[in-house]
Amino acid sequence: MAGTIDWREWSERAFGDARAASKPILLSLVTAWSEECSAMDAATYADPEVVKIVESRFLSIRVDADRRPDVNERYNLGGWPTTAALTPDGHVLTGGTYFGRADMIALLTQAADAWRDRGDELRARVEKGVREPFSAASPENGSRTPFSKPDADAPEWFRSILITQFDSAHGGFGTGPKYPHTRALAFALSEDNESLSNIVEITLDRLGSLWDPDHGGFYRYAERGDWSQPGTEKTLEDNAALLNLFLDAASRLQSDEYRNRAAELVRWIKGTVADKGEGGFYNSQAAVSRAIDRSMYVDRNADMIAAFLRAAAMFQDPWLRDFALKSLETVILPGYKPGAGLAHEAGTKAGEEVRGLLGDQIRVASALIWAHMVTEQLPYSMLALELVQFAVRTMWDEDAARFRDRSSGEPGADLGLLRDPVCPFALNCDAACVLDRLATMTGDVAHRERALSILGSYADEYREHGLFAAPYVLAVHELVNRRFPPGLNLSRVDWKLEHD
Repeated sequence: MAGTIDWREWSERAFGDARAASKPILLSLVTAWSEECSAMDAATYADPEVVKIVESRFLSIRVDADRRPDVNERYNLGGWPTTAALTPDGHVLTGGTYFGRADMIALLTQAADAWRDRGDELRARVEKGVREPFSAASPENGSRTPFSKPDADAPEWFRSILITQFDSAHGGFGTGPKYPHTRALAFALSEDNESLSNIVEITLDRLGSLWDPDHGGFYRYAERGDWSQPGTEKTLEDNAALLNLFLDAASRLQSDEYRNRAAELVRWIKGTVADKGEGGFYNSQAAVSRAIDRSMYVDRNADMIAAFLRAAAMFQDPWLRDFALKSLETVILPGYKPGAGLAHEAGTKAGEEVRGLLGDQIRVASALIWAHMVTEQLPYSMLALELVQFAVRTMWDEDAARFRDRSSGEPGADLGLLRDPVCPFALNCDAACVLDRLATMTGDVAHRERALSILGSYADEYREHGLFAAPYVLAVHELVNRRFPPGLNLSRVDWKLEHD
């Protein structure tokens, strides 16, 4: 259609067409909720000159970052939208985030001319890891020699990071933009430390600036260091993390204020992003239009299911418990295939689903452990064990002592930079906790040994992540210091099934 860009799906066919035509690829990495993505569509990608250049000189591919976290992991150049010019084989030539009309025309023209005139040279350079003029983050390829054990000094180091980076004037960390940093605050809550408790209370009070006063729910971040100018998009992932945080704060600090905030958040979730008929949770609420993205991704649903199970216990609300369990059974479990793990998105057709992602297996396994603890029903823990065993079988990197982010056996696993193994830091730390919990339930010490080996493999590099090292420190607290989230009371499971 004239005046519009013919966006292609991320697929072997699209890459094959780019190679056959010897055209560079324009990759647009977006989310349904991003205000900037919508703005770039309305301005830049609607411009006739931009459309003309793209259609004549590129093969254009658009990827929803929430639907393809594996593609996002490798190609994100600093946020959404990500705009990247690629070789026909998927290596990054150049790119950035938001481009206005003039800058986009310059980017497209320069990239297309360079590929036309110096294609062989550029291909050789990018295949050696030399990209011009921008570079995507290098994947964690697991080349480091793993340590033998976790760093037991991690909590002490992280306490100093929290105190040093705390903004005493406005709460939170750093000078802006301001994000909740829920995992860092969860660690602070787990400590019996007056200074850290003060940091938590001041920050939680200021997080009220991210609350939508008209419709409820938390925005993702604030533009300024004083928590003003909040972004206006809301995601399931962020609100699940904040619900867990306020539940923790209510429990550990015995605070009615935080308990009430958690209850308010539950009401918004029920009324806005929960499918009260079929079960499950929608992915996001867009910024300006307040339109709901009704996609259901199993990893984010698992996070909210676990939070609902915790909230059900705090509020003595059987509806929350029953809805969480219903969501497990009607949204997540239909995407399970024995021996092949979980699909990433609920409701996708057979053959079209994205399958074999580490995040889905680990986050759902975590939610299943909570479900087993609440119900004492064996199938939940059995499936949690099966999902972890699938991850070990298909994603474990023995040399790195870490999980890769996706199975190499899935269709399209070698497409573009997907061929490069990535071992995600935070998700591996979460996997260590899940493995250790399964070790307690099953009595199988091999799970705990694998969990400790993961944390050992990061012992020489976790400090590079600064505040984002919180998942590692929380995992060390759980595995080494045996400090568990409030309400997590695990016991050995009797794995003998009764038969009639």
